[in-house]
This record gives sequence, C-alpha cells and structure tokens, in this order.
Amino acid sequence: MTCPNCGKKMRMGYLFGSKDGAFSFADEVPGVFENAKKAKGFVEISTLKASHRIQIKANCCEACRMVTFQY
Repeated sequence: MTCPNCGKKMRMGYLFGSKDGAFSFADEVPGVFENAKKAKGFVEISTLKASHRIQIKANCCEACRMVTFQY
C-alpha cells in the first residue's frame, strides 16, 4: 500500500495492544471511571478479548510515521 501522506510504500503488519484491552475512537478520551461507550462520537474499533492481545491488520509508513487500518 502507498502512504496517503507521503506516497512511499507502507509495510504491512499488525497494530496491537496489551492484554484485556480494546481499541476505540471518540471525540475525547473518557475518564477511567466513565463508561467509554457513552463518550461522544464513540466507535468500537476492536472487541475486548479477555486474556489475549488485541490486534488489527495495519500498514505502517516509517518515513512519516503514519499508520492506517480498516476496522
């Protein structure tokens, strides 16, 4: 894949996080004691996988530090 930012070739791989987590997106990061799903503009990127690392296929451009993925 070509980087949408600089046009160089991107490396395919995985974006991953620590165990028991999930990726989400919102207009602002909710506080630790708030229900994240109620945050304004909340989008679930990956589901919670207890005792497993979460992962999503991604492309990384090391030239301009851009990461892209489709959820």
